[in-house]
Formats: sequence, structure tokens, C-alpha cells
Amino acid sequence: MKNVPADMEGFLSHQPWWRTRVPTEIIRSREGVGELLRRLERENRNPFFVVDSVLLNQPVFASLLGQKALYLFDASASEPKTGDVDTVVSMVKSASKAHDVVVGIGGGATMDLAKAVGICLANPGPAQTYQGYGLDMKKGADIWVLPTLSGTGAEITPIAVLRGPEKKLGINNPYTAPSVAVIDPGLTSGVRKYNRFFTLMDCYFHHYEIVNSRTSSEDAVSDARDGLSLSRNILMSGVGEFRMDNAVRSSMVSILGGSSTIGGRVGAAHAISYGLSNSGPALPHSVAVTISMLALRELYPEGYEDTVSFLRGNGMEVPKAGDFGIGAKDVEKMTKTALGMEKLWQSCFGDRWKERATEEYIRGIYERIVSL
Repeated sequence: MKNVPADMEGFLSHQPWWRTRVPTEIIRSREGVGELLRRLERENRNPFFVVDSVLLNQPVFASLLGQKALYLFDASASEPKTGDVDTVVSMVKSASKAHDVVVGIGGGATMDLAKAVGICLANPGPAQTYQGYGLDMKKGADIWVLPTLSGTGAEITPIAVLRGPEKKLGINNPYTAPSVAVIDPGLTSGVRKYNRFFTLMDCYFHHYEIVNSRTSSEDAVSDARDGLSLSRNILMSGVGEFRMDNAVRSSMVSILGGSSTIGGRVGAAHAISYGLSNSGPALPHSVAVTISMLALRELYPEGYEDTVSFLRGNGMEVPKAGDFGIGAKDVEKMTKTALGMEKLWQSCFGDRWKERATEEYIRGIYERIVSL
């Protein structure tokens, strides 16, 4: 990727850097909060805001947090659950005046919650009935997002990943994609190192797995190659302190993570991570994928070596499943969950994936993970 900007001026004037066609209007801004509120007012919209509670103590978000139609989501406690979606849908529907746009403000988990609420407003069943692919759903409220954490790609993807009673799986539907995303790299200044690091790690894993995928489109792989190089450079430079050059590049690599996901598909590390997440409710997705990659050295040697290098270079401890209460007791449940990730195993191994991704193979991976 050439001529990567290092400041806000370069970011605002840079030509679109993604190849995959995306469904979202991407608005780059140096004043994201004000830009969002002005546009809502200009279009005479009646928004409902879903906001990450971690933003409560950051003054830049005060005008958003003062909104009446607001749901605060504690993304640090858990990824969004189908029950959370049902709760917020009920709140929105009980309003005296219909809300025509749901606005998600925060990281990937908060944006995913807003996306799920937006589409579920027009579909009568509980959210858990819509987890999966190819389901017939109606368009709900418009979905707008303002990311405050870079790397998830959730700002443009038609996926809302949810924890359900039986599985962790996304609502995968074109109507789940945000119609507007306001991107202001400066809004990530309040992110703590742990979140900044592991979210960028997940962004790296998205790109790495899509580059190695057997099923991804040509444009998706091209976007992923650019994203892989850029995320690697950011992580190697150190992400402990907020730097505007890294913030700009992280915003760019996050969009590449989303665009490459639209036309591509991740693989084994994400398949394994879903089993871990189901057994560890407090385990962040990005950490789960890191643990998974560390157990896949033979399959993804470069990904493994990079992961070790990034952890060491940023002074981060190696995460372990046991830190989140996951042990031998969970191996069978995790194996069953991962076996169900058929599209991801096909992405990794191709059409004959069943010969490689056997129950024995997957169980062996989890046994290595819990033994560390």
C-alpha cells in the first residue's frame, strides 16, 4: 500500500484505499461527534443511540451521552447477547415516536448490538432465531455507526456477531450493514492499551486468514494483503501510547478489515475462537483469536511467529484459556462448537475440508490450548 497518510489532513484527502465494493457511506471527519449530530439534525432523523458505557468519562462524547433515547452497553462485561438485542428492541418499540435510525457508538461489540437491533426491529422473532446465514429478513431501521476503537471492521460489515443461548454466531444479512459510518481517528485517544493492542491483533488475524483463504474473492484478498502489511507495521511500531499517525493508519486498516471480510472469509483461528468464546463469557473475541493462533503453529506458521513477536514487542503477557476459567471440562463442548463452523473450515482447507477438520483434529487443538 503506497502513500499511507500519517496525519489527519492526509487521511481526509486520501483516495479510497479499499477495492471491495462496500454498502456503507464512509464519512471521514476530524470532528466525528459533531458531524454525526449535525447530519442527524439536517436529515430530520429520530435516532436511538446505543453507546459503550466506557465512554461515560470522556468529555468529547458528552453531547451524545446527553441524548434521551439512549442505551448504555457495558461491552467490557461481555460481547452482545441475543437477550441484549431483545431488550433494546423492546425499548425502541415502546417509544412514543418511531425511531428511524439506530446509532452505534463504541467498538465492534457495541456496533454489532446496534446493527442487530436495527434489523430486528422489523422482524418479529427473538434475535436468536436470526443467527445464521441466508435467512429471509426484512429491512429494519437505518443503522449508523461512530467507531471509537479501530480494527474491528464492524463499521462496514453486514454481520452482527451475537452470543446466543446455544451458540455464538452472527446475524449475517445485507440489511445488517450500516448505511453510514463516521470515521474520526482522534476518537480512539481514550482507548486503553489492552483494547487497542488486541483489537489490532484481531484485525491482523482477519487479514492473515483471508490472504490464506481458499474461498475469498480476488478483491478481498487484495484488500487483505494491504491490511496485513499495514496492521503488521502498526503492531511492530508499538501501540502502547496514542499516536495520531497510528490512529489514522488503524482507521484505514479497520476499513480494510471490513471490506476484505465482505468478499472474503476467515479460517481456522476464528473457528477455534468461537468454541473458546462459548465456554468463556468474559473472554474477549480478539483475545480468543490470539489464543487460537498460538495453538496453530503448524497450520499458520507466519501467523504464529508474528503473534509471538507482537506480544513480546508490545510487552503483553501471553493470554491463556485458563485465565478465563476455560479448562479440560470444556473441551468436548468447544469441539462441538468448532465443528459447526463449516464455512470457516472450508475457507481454510478447501472443498475437502472434512478430511482435515475432523473431530479428533479439533479436539487435539483444544487439548493443547487448555494444557498451557
